[in-house]
Amino acid sequence: MHPILIIGGGPAGLTTSLSLSHQSTPIPHLLFEKHPFTSIFPKAVGLNARTIEYFRSLGLQEDIFDVSAPPETVSQTCWYTSLAPNGSGEGRKVLTRDAWGGGVYKEVYEAVSPSPGGYMVCPQIRLEPVLLGQAKERNPGGVRNCAEVLGVEELHDRVRVRVRYTSLPDYDGKEKEKEEIEEARYVIAADGGRFVADALGIKMQGERDIANMVSAHFRAPISQYHPNPHALITWFIDPVLGGSIRTGFMYHVGPYPSTPENEEWIFACALLPHEKMSGFDEDAMLERLHRTLKIPGLNVELKSISHWNINAIVAERYRSKGGRVFLVGDAAHRIPPWGALGLNTGVQDVQNLAWKLGIALNARDEREQEKLHKWLDTYEEERKPLAHQVARTSLLDFRQHTLVLDRALGIRLDASPEDNARSLQAYLDQANPDGDKLRMNIANAQKILDREFCALGFEVGWFYPSCDIDNEGARTRHEGQLTEDGEFDIMTYHPSAVPGHHLPHMWVLKEGVRVSTRDLVMNPGGKNQCILVTMAAQLWMTLQCDWVHVEAVIPESRLGEVDWVELNGVEKNGAVLVRPDGIVLWRFKEPNGIFDKAREEPEMFVRRLLGINGRNRMVKM
Repeated sequence: MHPILIIGGGPAGLTTSLSLSHQSTPIPHLLFEKHPFTSIFPKAVGLNARTIEYFRSLGLQEDIFDVSAPPETVSQTCWYTSLAPNGSGEGRKVLTRDAWGGGVYKEVYEAVSPSPGGYMVCPQIRLEPVLLGQAKERNPGGVRNCAEVLGVEELHDRVRVRVRYTSLPDYDGKEKEKEEIEEARYVIAADGGRFVADALGIKMQGERDIANMVSAHFRAPISQYHPNPHALITWFIDPVLGGSIRTGFMYHVGPYPSTPENEEWIFACALLPHEKMSGFDEDAMLERLHRTLKIPGLNVELKSISHWNINAIVAERYRSKGGRVFLVGDAAHRIPPWGALGLNTGVQDVQNLAWKLGIALNARDEREQEKLHKWLDTYEEERKPLAHQVARTSLLDFRQHTLVLDRALGIRLDASPEDNARSLQAYLDQANPDGDKLRMNIANAQKILDREFCALGFEVGWFYPSCDIDNEGARTRHEGQLTEDGEFDIMTYHPSAVPGHHLPHMWVLKEGVRVSTRDLVMNPGGKNQCILVTMAAQLWMTLQCDWVHVEAVIPESRLGEVDWVELNGVEKNGAVLVRPDGIVLWRFKEPNGIFDKAREEPEMFVRRLLGINGRNRMVKM
């Protein structure tokens, strides 16, 4: 029997495999992916700082950076009527703005994380081969393509999985098939919600089929015609079609570095009321693409078309009734792409679960095994509320983008094409006094659209309220991350060492080398230990045990000592205890009575904080 089986070889599944292989004693596992290769459609593109930090901890950052877009090519987003050549009177710039840690946001993004620029654009078709190559290298023979899971049966102490293996056609053009049964203590469903959740009777909750979308993956020398080399996403506004989402948007997907001969792009748009999903074929897509871009004689090589719906749904449970199957990634939630939070949320699911499984699989005896099995409920307890929040935020971003910008321009779905065209022309004509109000509207709309293009608070400031066992965050509105009305501050990141938050990034010295505090605590060596970081290491060494490693923090300067104290809300002789996923478990503002209790039984102290000894996670001291 295997310790773990993984179903699905997309980003979440491959990251799970890499996480299990990263353990100090790698956890044996098999991964089943029904397709022979990685995704052929680009799908997600943006990686935020928390995701990059996790890949960094797995030793993947440089490989991913090598296939990612150069930062200067993804620092802006822009809106055009089309890309028609100058002088045609059709291709007009509507708006350009900085985004994703570029331009005016560069400094603040770089300050919150050791990750390059605090944001990275790596299309899924570039990311997955990196993850797959490393997963196979670190787990030889354990990653199996052409392996389709046909059945999942949950038993008391294991899960039985039926797998059909299909070989690629050989010289006679015939595929070979065979079926096998595999068993494991736990199964990770990373299949995008295509099979496992339904098989286990787990329903999805939320809004479905909000808009019918179609995307095209194509090759064309767009860079020769695009006036803005810094734009990742270009939005088009054709008043005849009725606004930006209906007209479409486009973004580049590499390979990097790109040339006019090899550059690839995605174009996506909503179907018009008279269009049907079934009838929107290659010819229809090419017609729409040329109609939108208006680039004369553009040679387009259409690689593939994808029909999809905008959904904002979350699984009712992240864990099966028997407790042996966990959902991660799109199997657990499907998020609208606005804000680029879907893939990131999936990778962060894995980060939360993998180290917990590592601990649970190493139980000392049957009684401990039972406790740790129950403790794995904390995965859903922590991740599911966050997925609901992400789904709501991304859906609101979609609706605001559709309504706010178009309405600011005076473009409405219920208006005539002629009226929409007049409004847009008034905005574009700086000498037209009728456009003054529209230009003011656009300035105000940009403040709302900041949620989508510069949501640093949401990208890196998310936290787990259930870890705030002393209600410290509740008393301080989580040190500003919640507004006075209790809403999440999406725009601004408020660094905090309140339990449940990410240990804030700060550059320090380790053996004379400059490192980030994030690097110190992100499960170094895959040992699944909590890390206690402090400037007074000798004072705290009595807490070091199998569950805790004491790590000395050496600021780069005296000023750095002040920064450490202010950033983490502790005295110079205080300490912060951090989980293997970089989440603060406890903050000792100074040595006190709780410290005295903790050093009597440090292992028991940590287990109580983690909640291993029961669902009531309050530490009574």
